[in-house]
Amino acid sequence: MLSLAKNLYGKYFEEYISICFDVADIFSLTENGWTEAKKSGESVRILRLLEPYHIRTIKAQHWFCQSVPVGYEKEVYIFSLTEDSKKILLQEYNSIFYDDTIWLKPEDICFFKNGKLISGSISHERICYVYDYESIFSESISLQNAWEVVPHNPNEQINLPK
Repeated sequence: MLSLAKNLYGKYFEEYISICFDVADIFSLTENGWTEAKKSGESVRILRLLEPYHIRTIKAQHWFCQSVPVGYEKEVYIFSLTEDSKKILLQEYNSIFYDDTIWLKPEDICFFKNGKLISGSISHERICYVYDYESIFSESISLQNAWEVVPHNPNEQINLPK
């Protein structure tokens, strides 16, 4: 398993997104729970842009590396992967993790293949894992020395609920 040790920007972010889009068949974004985000309307704008690719919304008490109390379930938006949905992501996001500001958009992009998580992130916690990376990343990827190999943690490699 790979763990992202530093944020990916620019061409490295685009490369990561492109590789995941080549391998995965679905991606998700999570509701941004920050009060500032709910007031700004940016989340609504992004979700409207992605609406043609929206498959479903699920409420989850546990989602990749996050657990919340009963009654505080997170909304997770599931989308199909297309060239157009990829363009929207690349227009609206420029890195995996927050920098010193709170994003006002849906967060925590995750990629799935056949319902199984292949890469997941938590923007504000600076967590991003890639599972089975040998089959996802080719030898030619320029990893920008941003990734480190860590022991596999199957507990967080979630599957989409049916």
